[in-house]
Amino acid sequence: MALPKHGKTAKKTMKLQWDYPVFGFKKIKKEHEGGTIAQSVERAVVRAVAFMDIAQGDLRPVLVLRECKLCNGTDDALLSSYESNEDILLMVKWFHCVKLPQDVLRKTHAYHNLFSEEHPPHLFVSRHDGTDPIPLEGDLSRTELTKNLYEMLDMTYKNKAKPRVKELKKILYKYDMLDERIQRLEITIDDELEARGPKSKKIAKYRNQLNGAKKEMKSLKDQEEKLYKMDLKIKRK
Repeated sequence: MALPKHGKTAKKTMKLQWDYPVFGFKKIKKEHEGGTIAQSVERAVVRAVAFMDIAQGDLRPVLVLRECKLCNGTDDALLSSYESNEDILLMVKWFHCVKLPQDVLRKTHAYHNLFSEEHPPHLFVSRHDGTDPIPLEGDLSRTELTKNLYEMLDMTYKNKAKPRVKELKKILYKYDMLDERIQRLEITIDDELEARGPKSKKIAKYRNQLNGAKKEMKSLKDQEEKLYKMDLKIKRK
C-alpha cells in the first residue's frame, strides 16, 4: 500500500487501529463416554444483535472490513497501493474500525448477517447499529471513497469533518519539521558534549532550543486532539 512519507509523529497519528471482535459462543453439554464435555457451537445471530455485539457500546459509525484470500492480513481493501492514503488514514479515526475473518460469510458464523446475501462487500460503513449502510467497493477511486466516508461522518457527527482533515494535514507537516528539528538538536547536543564536555557554553543554548521545540510539539498535539473531538448526533427514531 502507498503510505504517506512522514516522520514518526505523523505516522503515529495516522496509525490504523482495528478491533477484531469474537462473538461469545453458546456452550452446550454433550454426552461423551459416560461423562459430559463442553462443546462450542456457533450460530449466526440476527443482524441487529451482530451490530450490537461488534459495537460494544461504541456509538461512532462503524467501518467493517471483511478479509478475503487476497487481502488477508493486510489493509489493502481500504488503502491504495498507488495513491496517497493520507486523507483516509486521518478520517477513519472518527470510525470504529472492525476487521472480520474470511469465514464470516459462512452461514453459521455469528456475524454472517452483517453482510447481504447476494453481494457482500469487502468493506462498508454504517451507523453503529447497522443502519444507513454504504458499501465501499474495491474499484472506488480515492475521491469516491473519501466522498462516501465524509457522507457517513456528516450523517453521524454534528461537526463537519472535511475542514478538520484539512487542518490535520497541516499539522502532519509541522510534525515532520519538528521531528527533524528535535532530532538535529539532540545530535548537536550529543556532539557538543563529546567534543567539549558538559561545561560547554553552547549546551544551555541548544537545550533551550530543544525544550522550545518540544513545547511546540506538545501544542500541536493539543491542537490535533481538539480537532478530533466531534460530537455525535442523536439519531431520531
